[in-house]
Amino acid sequence: MRSEVTWTEIAQVVLVAGQLAVLVLAAIFAWRQVREARVLREEQNRPFVVVDFDCEQGYMMHLEVVNMGTSLARDVAIEIDPPLESAIDIKVGELKMLNEGIATLAPGKRYRTFFDMGFRRAEAERAYTMNHTARVRYKDERGKRAFDETLNLDMDQYMHMNTVTRRDIHDVHKQLEAIQKTLKGWSANIGRGMVAMTHAEEKAREDEIVNRMEEREREDVGATSDTSEEDG
Repeated sequence: MRSEVTWTEIAQVVLVAGQLAVLVLAAIFAWRQVREARVLREEQNRPFVVVDFDCEQGYMMHLEVVNMGTSLARDVAIEIDPPLESAIDIKVGELKMLNEGIATLAPGKRYRTFFDMGFRRAEAERAYTMNHTARVRYKDERGKRAFDETLNLDMDQYMHMNTVTRRDIHDVHKQLEAIQKTLKGWSANIGRGMVAMTHAEEKAREDEIVNRMEEREREDVGATSDTSEEDG
């Protein structure tokens, strides 16, 4: 004898199916979250090699290659089109990193080289290319992921910009050396029984010596003239 299906049994089946659907959706959502977290972690833990221009003091052009990522970059290959030219005859195209690449580039490592002056390019008889395209290819530290990126290098961006001269520890060192030399000069004079004088005092003393010498010369000339008249 066949029993009839009750509404309670149907409700139970629907409830189980709903729970199963919720579990499936939760599993899909969790899988997507894990995948996005893994992708984000990989993007954060990767090398990021950048080639760019840098303008110092408003006219000194530098070429920079830097790994701005958080991991080591391997087999870095750089192609710049059209090739770089310098108006002051610096053979930037012969740089090893542009011809043979860079085997390893640590995080934060920077290669920086001076290659031209902006006003020399503007004053040159022929026109120099100001816009270049750099293609940078490299691998991650394990050599599993490869990166191929295109960067725009535009020197015109730096034209007519006002810049401030940046002082660093080397400038401080030079100033300290100058102060040290001055103090040594004062110490040497004082050690020989001489009193250290300011520039104005030293100039006044020199003028006084010159005036005395000129006065003595005038006296000698006057005495010579008087002697000549008496003899006559």
